[in-house]
Amino acid sequence: MSEAKFDVMLKAWMERSADRLKTVAPKTEDPHGRRALELAVELLEGRLVPYSQAVREALAEGEEAVRASEDVARAEVEVEVAYERLYATAQATYYLAVADASADAELLKERLDRGMPLPPSGFRALGVDRTGSVMGTALGYAEEALGADHPVVVEAQGAQEAFSQALKVADAENADAVKAMQQLFAARAQARRAYVAARQFVDAALSLDADASIRQLMPAITTMYDSRTAADPVLADPTSPVAGDVVVNDGPSADPAPVVEPVDA
Repeated sequence: MSEAKFDVMLKAWMERSADRLKTVAPKTEDPHGRRALELAVELLEGRLVPYSQAVREALAEGEEAVRASEDVARAEVEVEVAYERLYATAQATYYLAVADASADAELLKERLDRGMPLPPSGFRALGVDRTGSVMGTALGYAEEALGADHPVVVEAQGAQEAFSQALKVADAENADAVKAMQQLFAARAQARRAYVAARQFVDAALSLDADASIRQLMPAITTMYDSRTAADPVLADPTSPVAGDVVVNDGPSADPAPVVEPVDA
């Protein structure tokens, strides 16, 4: 898995902004402005640490979930191969049994159809959810018809157990990945709010020093959305900021046009 572009950019902006503010703060003459810049640095650095940790954990858990899914796919192939051998052996055993004139061919056929109703092609089309159930039914039939110690039955049992275990591991890893993503969403929202709040601190500090260079220190977070591509999955609408973002000093202020009341002649 790869890190989302939004996370890459926001972490980099937070880190660079903190470094720039550390340089500017000691040179700020107004003590209140200097303290505001120091607060902005503390806020950025304080939120950056848990945010970065959440990103790392989400990536790690996501990778583990993907690998667990790969293990399930490999185990499913082994189950399909085992079922095919089990099916062929059961069919052969059935035909040998009905060759005996004293055998109840109709009863044996009914049992075979109940135990292994699907040919290998149908078994392969079941999907993950039904594969284990159908294989369990087939094994129950095969243990009686062939014997629990038959090599084909033993092989199928091993494949079934490995498949079941792989599914359990994948379910657990997927749950961990979902939890990690939820934690990342929360940390990302906190980091975004911290960036916006820190920028307001900087705006106030620079206003005290009659300095309007905030864009050079901390770009507006809306520019981060504008620079995203449509392929990035973080936001549904990459051109609009998330609700709650506050943007300061991003353009010249415009006073509303005066209202002109009509004058009676």
